[in-house]
Amino acid sequence: MTTASAYASPRWSLDAQARLRACLGAACALLAWLALGELTGVGKTPSLLYPLAVVATLLGALVASTRAALLVWIATAAALALFCIVALTPLVTTVLPRKDLVRNDALPKAPLDAVVVLSGGITPDSLLMTEAVDRLLTGLALMRDSVAPVLVVTQPRRPGGATAAPDQVRLRALVARPFPMITVDSVHTTHDEAVRAWALLRPRGVTRIAVVTSPLHTARGCATFERVGFTVTCVSAVSRAYSVDRADSDADRLVLFRAWLYERAAWVEYRARGWVTR
Repeated sequence: MTTASAYASPRWSLDAQARLRACLGAACALLAWLALGELTGVGKTPSLLYPLAVVATLLGALVASTRAALLVWIATAAALALFCIVALTPLVTTVLPRKDLVRNDALPKAPLDAVVVLSGGITPDSLLMTEAVDRLLTGLALMRDSVAPVLVVTQPRRPGGATAAPDQVRLRALVARPFPMITVDSVHTTHDEAVRAWALLRPRGVTRIAVVTSPLHTARGCATFERVGFTVTCVSAVSRAYSVDRADSDADRLVLFRAWLYERAAWVEYRARGWVTR
């Protein structure tokens, strides 16, 4: 009995250590994934966040049970450090280069052919999301000031057929000055908006336009419209979604960082596809 117990105790100890490493690996991987989810915006999409959180947890447990366990600890530390740096320091407003993403041209003295307001997402109730409202309100202010005779809005569609049209019409009614509002329908990307706007407006002789979009989207959005043939005056919308220069809380910094990260990735894609020239 004594001999058997002496051999069983170390074996049990090794099994217990393996289980402990697996549990720690699972917890660390889950924590790292949640931090990265907040940084990248996946945390705002539960349909992606939670299933992938399960995958991350299982993967962390598996790797932590092997000789590569150090990778789990390093990855977790790196993810948490990045989250803390972004959320708790002024990095996004003082260090990250953003000026090349923001373009805001002076309006010409002569009227333009049209003001084009880019879409920004809609809710299931066919209501414009925050960025879309910001863009449309800025475009309506230009129409109020007679910058152009025609307002052009782009319109995404949700699965099931919901569109932004009702909300766009309601906001359009805020400006008493009469002017036509043309819709570029069923768009999914900025490139869709540019190509379909060109197909719709070029036969009408509309080539000189103001493009209105969110601050960090201005450079890419306007470059995309210029690529298809428009002469563009770029207008940065007044943004209620984020502040480019004054993000002073953890939530504000995370929102700004996600917008910055998205635009950097989008620039890579648009250059690779030839949708922008610079």
